[in-house]
Amino acid sequence: MLNKMDFAERLKKLRKRKGISQSKLAELIEVHFTQVSRYERRETMPNAEAMTKLAKALDATVDYLMNGTADDVAQDAGLEKELISRFKEVQGLDTEDKKTVLSLMDAYIAKTKIQTLLHAK
Repeated sequence: MLNKMDFAERLKKLRKRKGISQSKLAELIEVHFTQVSRYERRETMPNAEAMTKLAKALDATVDYLMNGTADDVAQDAGLEKELISRFKEVQGLDTEDKKTVLSLMDAYIAKTKIQTLLHAK
């Protein structure tokens, strides 16, 4: 789900970083100048076409505008930065090494679940 507050803040931050006014941004994305102000005040959200144009005009991605950085998304999902960092490293391994890492993780998770069940009795 799109978080309006985060989107509005990211939009405003990117626009200011580029040094352009709301009116200029509205011109670039072909909407009425008041529309950008409404986005930044959390009154409305852009449609898909406007979101794509915003990303292009601000040298960003739609994903960043909607969700923030990978770290933001991970934090929102309750994931630890250290784990995300390790997963990124694993992603760079060859296919067989990835399978080995995943098998080790699966085995450890299964072991932990079994121990939890045994101790619960």
